[in-house]
Amino acid sequence: MTEDAPPQAPTVTGFATKRALAALQKRNIAPRPLLLRAGLPEHAFDKPERRLSAEGQVKFLEYAAEAMGDPAFGLHLAEQSNPREAGLLFYIVSAARNLGEALALFARYHRIVNEGARWKFVRRPEGLLVEVNYVGISRHRSIQNMEFRIAIVVKTMREITGRDVRPIRVACVHARTGDVREFERFYGCPVEFGAPSDQLELSNETLALPLITEDPHLLEALRPLGEEALRARKTAAGSVRFLVENEVQRLLPHGQARAETIAKALALSVRTLRRRLSEEGTTFAEVVGELRRSLASQYINEPDLALSHIAWLLGYEGLTSFNHAFKRWTGRSPSAARADIGQKKQKLGRT
Repeated sequence: MTEDAPPQAPTVTGFATKRALAALQKRNIAPRPLLLRAGLPEHAFDKPERRLSAEGQVKFLEYAAEAMGDPAFGLHLAEQSNPREAGLLFYIVSAARNLGEALALFARYHRIVNEGARWKFVRRPEGLLVEVNYVGISRHRSIQNMEFRIAIVVKTMREITGRDVRPIRVACVHARTGDVREFERFYGCPVEFGAPSDQLELSNETLALPLITEDPHLLEALRPLGEEALRARKTAAGSVRFLVENEVQRLLPHGQARAETIAKALALSVRTLRRRLSEEGTTFAEVVGELRRSLASQYINEPDLALSHIAWLLGYEGLTSFNHAFKRWTGRSPSAARADIGQKKQKLGRT
C-alpha cells in the first residue's frame, strides 16, 4: 500500500454471515434483500477464499435478526454453529496444550478471520480478562455480531476441552433487558449489559484445562500457514469517526464523552481529532448527536428499559433533556414512540 492509497476497510472470512444465511434459508426467508441492504454482493460466497466487508457482516446479522424475529439471534447462531467452520484459526488454536495456550494462539492469529476485531488479554491474579474492541467498525450498530463473537469463543473453548467451560463473568456494552436469562443459561455465569466494555473473564482453573484436541505436530505444521495468512491482513485503522463513536458510547453514561477525553483515549490532540473528523466531513458534536439518536432508536425498542435509564445511558442529566432531544429527532415523545411500538407488536402477534 502506498502512502497515498486510501485505508483498506476491515474484512472477514464471513463465518457468521454464512451461518446466518443457512438459518434464514431454513426458515424460508429470502436472504437476497438483506444482503443487498447490508452492501454484501450475492456472488461473495462463490469462492471460499473471497473475503467480505466486516461492516457488511455486522449489518447483515442485524437485518437477519429482525427478519427472523429473534432478538437473541447472535447467541442462538453461535449455539448452532460448528467452530471448525472458522477454518485455519480453529485448527491452530485447537492443537494447543491447554486452554491458556490456545487463547494465546487466538490472540495472535484471530485477525485471519476478522480484521475488525481486536482482542486484548490482561492477566490478573485470579485469571484472565479478555476485552473485545472494534477497529474500523461502529460498535453501537453491532449487537448480534458481538453476541455471536463472544458466544462462539466460549463454544469453541467447550469444544476443544470437552468440558462445560463457564466464564466468571461476561459483559457487553449495549443495553438489553429481555432475554438476559437466555444468556446466563448459555454462559452459566452473570451477564452484564450496558457495561463500559465488552469483556469475558476466565479463572486460572479454566485456563489450565487440557485440550482433548491437543496435537503438537499439527500445531508445528500450521504455524507457518498462520504466519503467512497473518501477513496478508494489514488493514489500516479506518475511519476516525468509528473510533470516536466507540469511545463515546462507552463514556456517555458516565458524563465523560467530551472531545478532550476522547482525544486522549485515541492518543490524539483535540486539534488533530477535530481536523481528522473535518476531513471525514463531520464534527465531534455531530458524531455525538447522531450516535445518541441511533442509540435512542435501539433502546426505545427495549420495553423493560425505563426511559429514565435510557436518558442516563445517553448521557443526559435527566429525563426532561432526553424528552426534548427525542422530540427534536422524531417529532414525538419517547413514551409515544414506545406506545406505538407496543401496538405494532400486538398486531404482529395477532397475525
